[in-house]
Amino acid sequence: MRTIAEKDTVRVIALTGSAQDHLVISTSERPPRVGDVGIVVNIADRLGGVGRHYTVQLSHADARLIWLAVFAKHELELVS
Repeated sequence: MRTIAEKDTVRVIALTGSAQDHLVISTSERPPRVGDVGIVVNIADRLGGVGRHYTVQLSHADARLIWLAVFAKHELELVS
């Protein structure tokens, strides 16, 4: 299985905790939902060194931001 990289397209397959808690920008149009498809814009090591965090954005076709949110790997799947 290929590792998720920046600029990859991913689908949200699970939300651990509140969808609102995933948001980077609290004034986003809406929180993420299972089934949303977005683009990975940043990958960072988690504090404590166990695993990584994936920052993903979902935008309208005209580039207006719907949400910018952070996920754990198990919450995402690559879209081919």
